[in-house]
Amino acid sequence: MKNGRLLTKLQIYLMIIQAQLGLGMLSLPNILEKQVNQDAWISVLVASVLVQMTLVIYWLLLKRFPGCSYHELTQIITGPFLGKTINIVNYAGYMIIGTYTMILLVQLVNDWLLPFTPVWAIALLIIVLSMYLVVQDYAVFARYLVVLSVVLIPVFLLIIIALFQIPLEPRNLRPVGGEGVLSIIRASEGALFAVLGFEILLFIGPYVHMKNSKLLRTFSLANATIALLYIVVVVLCIMVFSPDVLKQVREPVLYMIRSLSFKAVDRIDLLFVFIWLSPMTASIMIYLLIASKSLMGEGKSFQTTVLLSGVIIYIATIFSSYSEEALQLYGQILKYVIYTVVFFFPTMLLLLSYLLKKKKVNT
Repeated sequence: MKNGRLLTKLQIYLMIIQAQLGLGMLSLPNILEKQVNQDAWISVLVASVLVQMTLVIYWLLLKRFPGCSYHELTQIITGPFLGKTINIVNYAGYMIIGTYTMILLVQLVNDWLLPFTPVWAIALLIIVLSMYLVVQDYAVFARYLVVLSVVLIPVFLLIIIALFQIPLEPRNLRPVGGEGVLSIIRASEGALFAVLGFEILLFIGPYVHMKNSKLLRTFSLANATIALLYIVVVVLCIMVFSPDVLKQVREPVLYMIRSLSFKAVDRIDLLFVFIWLSPMTASIMIYLLIASKSLMGEGKSFQTTVLLSGVIIYIATIFSSYSEEALQLYGQILKYVIYTVVFFFPTMLLLLSYLLKKKKVNT
């Protein structure tokens, strides 16, 4: 592996953050408020703990199979036939998640920025940009995320600081834990799905060369950063909106930002949506990347897979955006897909690697 293709700690850290930021943050306060009211922020905390446990599983897999990508270690652990079958299921699962993310993004742009622009045109711009960057593989994609983070994170932090100027009602946060432990844990599922994208870590084995302890610290720090950002956003929404209003507003974060007023910018919410397009598009890029990696490693075969996968996502997005039944179908199967490809398969493979005593010695 050439040093120019190796990922640094900073790139991995920012890659995880960009993977977990996206559409989920805009609607998460509304989703959680419907389930656990003022305890929504606790559900985010529980979800971050579950993510951390999943990241440890991913780290253990990378540790046992250094230099291997996920599509390779599936075959090492379970054999060629079963391994390829798992890879195909992973490909289909990541494609479904990526398509659903694309549909939601196109709808958001249509609702807030470009109401008179046809869906096919918005989707075409997004998927062409995604394919262009993903086909370059990890090195270029990681550098893009670094540049994006340098611009995006300071803007996001400034907006959060500005939101504290809005009249807040801390009493909306009480009573803490009033919804009960079981309800809070069940609601954490919604927060867990909102921070997806970290699955990309399963595929970075060939692009990482650092001590295992440093790699785990990088994973953990990125997850802690995202947890803090989401908790702050959810808490702010709870204190700004009354419980009844928060349950009815689908994207409370945007309406909260809309209440900000600056002399130079009138509609800062539209500016925020425009800026937020980058991390939301990055989520689609990540699923396009890991879906293609599930079938192919690198080279021309990988590039061909990226292009074909992009076309599939684009076509599925067009048909689903005009069909309410198709969108509902995606929503129904999404939960099972996520549990299978994000949590079940990696956990099963790790357990099998210990039971079958399969591992790779780094030479």
